[in-house]
Amino acid sequence: MKIAILDDWFDTIRTLPCFAMLDGHDVTIWNDHVEDVGTLASRLQDAEALVLIRERTKITAQLLDRLPKLRLISQRSVYPHIDVAACTRHGVVVSSNLHWGTPSYAAAELTFALVLAAMRQLPQQVASLREGRWQSGVGYTVRGKTLGIYGFGRIGRTVAEYGSAFRMNVLVWSSEETRRKAAAEGHAVATSKEQFFADCDVLSLHLRLVPATRGIVTADDLARMKPTALLVNTSRAGLVEPGALVSALRTGRPGMAAVDVFEDEPVHDRAHPLLAMDNVVCTPHIGYVTHEEFDQQFSDIFEQILAYAAGTPIHVVNPDVLESRRATDPETTVEGALTALGSYLATRAEALKDEVRRYPTPIARCDDQLPKLLAERGRVVEQLHAVESLQRFGPGEPAAARKKLLGEILAPAAYAAEDDFENALRGKLAKALAKLQHGDATIAAG
Repeated sequence: MKIAILDDWFDTIRTLPCFAMLDGHDVTIWNDHVEDVGTLASRLQDAEALVLIRERTKITAQLLDRLPKLRLISQRSVYPHIDVAACTRHGVVVSSNLHWGTPSYAAAELTFALVLAAMRQLPQQVASLREGRWQSGVGYTVRGKTLGIYGFGRIGRTVAEYGSAFRMNVLVWSSEETRRKAAAEGHAVATSKEQFFADCDVLSLHLRLVPATRGIVTADDLARMKPTALLVNTSRAGLVEPGALVSALRTGRPGMAAVDVFEDEPVHDRAHPLLAMDNVVCTPHIGYVTHEEFDQQFSDIFEQILAYAAGTPIHVVNPDVLESRRATDPETTVEGALTALGSYLATRAEALKDEVRRYPTPIARCDDQLPKLLAERGRVVEQLHAVESLQRFGPGEPAAARKKLLGEILAPAAYAAEDDFENALRGKLAKALAKLQHGDATIAAG
């Protein structure tokens, strides 16, 4: 497939281990940020699959009208920047793994880094030292302070764990259901939203931005905060009522803020009011921007591309588009599934090899995890060899030989896979095995 990747500002993606998953595909990577529809249409005119890095570029109906070859948009997490209805009208599949069970540890780490940076006045102290003035003020210790977690989801829960490790007193406010979960995990729960804002020394926002949460933090909420309190927002700027944070900081409640998100991104205006305030620590939306987080995210994104190429789309946001695509897509064949499964297994085998290398000493090799890793790598390598052997078969090979190899690839007792993508590919190949069992010797029949 012809694949285009937008907004890879530091040319990082091709350096990631998961980039090998796209071997055999025609990949174009753009390292700048473009908003002009005409320029985007020109760049993407031949793209069959489009990879997005979070919400950096908006995909509008106007742009989709000019991309007749586009068949798939692959990304990770939420998708308010994509006109999904327009994608469906144009027959474009949107695949987006929402990773419900996995928090962004990078975002949680940045959140707590901002807490420490703001409370200890690190940017100001660094600037003072560079200017030859030594210390610039006195900060605050976090131990014993009340850490408010507004939204007890995956990231909020992780930040709460970090706060507990620093011996902070965690206080939670969220929906009734998640407040019950927080209480069950031993965290204190505020009796009201008003009490929550009044009691917190550090208050961190961890809510998804949906219509119900837009502007959920009001000017009145902020006015209840202590003059020494810190508001941290690494989620979405739209959670706070427009203009409320700047006004609140100017009046002194809260006394500090640390933000990684802005209403309009990217921010290039040095006169932005938050950037001009000494009591605010600002970062340019880097919550998820680490090598490790990128490799995890793009493994999911590239897996979605391979799944689509194999005729087994996963994490589809707009399933209505699939029926029309299934009827016309030439790549939804068993051969495509074999190619995708081979690429997946090769990447997985290399990743497991790297994991095994992390056990270099005899003592480390006593770890219970090592035998599991070795057994898993053995399974993957054996499967990979079977796939490669099957791909080498010519049309003259007997159906019985192909049937034997397919059986080795699909044997459920020996090779039960936990990965949704691997299972989807095996389902495609299972249809081929069924055809062979009924005397159909054509393995490429979809």
